[in-house]
Amino acid sequence: MKQILFLLIVFIAFSCQKQEEKNNAKVTIENPPPPPKVIDEKTLIGFACYYAGSKSKPVKKISEILKSKNYTTLKVKLYDVSPAEKYLATVACEKLETKKIIKLTEKEFAQIKINKASEEKVTLCGGCTNEEELTLKQMFTSKENFLADSVKEWINEMIK
Repeated sequence: MKQILFLLIVFIAFSCQKQEEKNNAKVTIENPPPPPKVIDEKTLIGFACYYAGSKSKPVKKISEILKSKNYTTLKVKLYDVSPAEKYLATVACEKLETKKIIKLTEKEFAQIKINKASEEKVTLCGGCTNEEELTLKQMFTSKENFLADSVKEWINEMIK
């Protein structure tokens, strides 16, 4: 009888110890996930962003300038603080110059050259699944620019 009582006490003791280990394991806090990345709207270039699949603010802004044929404002955007607007204005001014719709000054050509070599960064948005950050220089030279074809389509649609 003493042996059975001893085994019962040992079994209960181990059972309580295992339960305490389980409770302690639940209390352990795992590392929380990193906060979601906050994207600066001024650096975002995209033609189908977010759930609505809409154009980013810089694309909308430069599109409106092109629709209104306000080329003076477009040229000013070559010097903008927003790298996304600067990039889009550079692409648009080059296209307009090629089609002989506008005439760029030496100063504007110099700024285009500066923009094409810039290390300022833009965020590319390809919907909810594809996002990348590139410098302006990479936007003009890199094969990593997955939006290059979309930019060509956009500018050809805007300037016929």
